[in-house]
Amino acid sequence: MSRRSFRSWALPPTGDLEYAVDRPWSPGARLGIWFHPPRRVATGHRARIRWWHRVRSVILLSAFVVVGGVALATAIGVGIFLSGFLIEQAIG
Repeated sequence: MSRRSFRSWALPPTGDLEYAVDRPWSPGARLGIWFHPPRRVATGHRARIRWWHRVRSVILLSAFVVVGGVALATAIGVGIFLSGFLIEQAIG
């Protein structure tokens, strides 16, 4: 395979290939419980993270860490309680 034919094969084809972007949103996607269709990529000056995205990310990450910690502590506590209860039942 020559170098020229490899380059033409490795580059994406020309033309507009973002046909999935124009798909309508389903009711589930609008409610946030199903997959969203792909969105167009922001380029240029619009390609930056907005401040409310950062705030939302910090809040959600904190909530996930707190909820995960509470769930882990609950699971460990229940395991210790049940093991103690089962030991008492086996002894008595």
